[in-house]
Amino acid sequence: MVERLRNKRKKTETTEIINFPVNYVSVRMFRYLAFCFCFVALVGLPVGGQSGRTRDPKGGKQVKPVPPPPLPRPKAADEPRDDAGTIRIASDLVTVVTTVTRRESGALSELGREDFEIFEDDVAQEITDFARDSEAPLRLVMLFDTSLSISSRLEFERRAASRFLERVMRPQDQAALFSFATDITLLQDFTNRVPLLTTAMKQLRAKGATSLYDAIFLAAEHLKTAPGRRIILIISDGGDTTSSKDLKSALAQSQLADAMIFAVFTGNVWPSQNVRDLAAERALAALTSETGGELFLPRPRSGPADAAADEQTLADLNAIFSTLAEQLRTQYILGFYSSNEARNGAFRKITVRVKKNGYAARARNGYYAPKG
Repeated sequence: MVERLRNKRKKTETTEIINFPVNYVSVRMFRYLAFCFCFVALVGLPVGGQSGRTRDPKGGKQVKPVPPPPLPRPKAADEPRDDAGTIRIASDLVTVVTTVTRRESGALSELGREDFEIFEDDVAQEITDFARDSEAPLRLVMLFDTSLSISSRLEFERRAASRFLERVMRPQDQAALFSFATDITLLQDFTNRVPLLTTAMKQLRAKGATSLYDAIFLAAEHLKTAPGRRIILIISDGGDTTSSKDLKSALAQSQLADAMIFAVFTGNVWPSQNVRDLAAERALAALTSETGGELFLPRPRSGPADAAADEQTLADLNAIFSTLAEQLRTQYILGFYSSNEARNGAFRKITVRVKKNGYAARARNGYYAPKG
């Protein structure tokens, strides 16, 4: 019995001696692996897949790797350079919207690039760009004088202008409507939808004084980045009374915007100059002639201001707007690169001629050269 107990005890001790090293080695191995993992995490070695991003050691935010700078672009062989190797821009493209008319009555025939010639400061220029009115969209800003001085004629102006828009606007054209009195108001921004423009005209109300030059200045700003032919149409008696800008500033801004100004004079044109506002007429004449447009004057009035005179006024306005619409349909867009490479911002005179006999060309008188 005693012997049997001793043998059992030996087996138990043998088992414990055999099992002990296995458990001990497992614990040591687990601790070793844990230590290695923590060490890797502390030193910041990447574990697992790469994401293509690194970490900012200061803020801990992910930062995209900065790509290497691009290789320098090869220099074009045909770019003009000065003695130091700097690329020079020879000139900017100058566009000139030109209205063509017949000196005598008769239908206008289609003209080509070869039928025109352009002079800058009396030096002939090569016409490099050419387009007809049908190929260039129209961007038109209408300036309605709503001062008290034209209150009796406002309804006739509204009706005639609505018919004009229906006659001249095409799907690719857009027009905007401003009213001006003491203040200038944008009633309708650029749109090709004539009903929106005619609806906006119903908001016209006569009040206040006349800020004509301020309105022209703002209209030119509005047109400066518009594509196509840029036209400002003034419907006014021309008598500016409250503008912060003067005639010269309004004209310069229009020239910088490459805008052509047309004006419909709505003041009374009496046979006697003693009762006419000649200063207002001359201001509108200067604005239109310098930009290549035209001033339209109604027929002189001779009778009393009655219903018959009102009908005559509306008929005159309809005839004027019809003529204007026809002119806008017979325009050409000419372009050239000036042979004068000076970039000094100076004003340069432009002259456009039609080589064919019996035709007359009307365009802006000049432009401001680029600077820099």
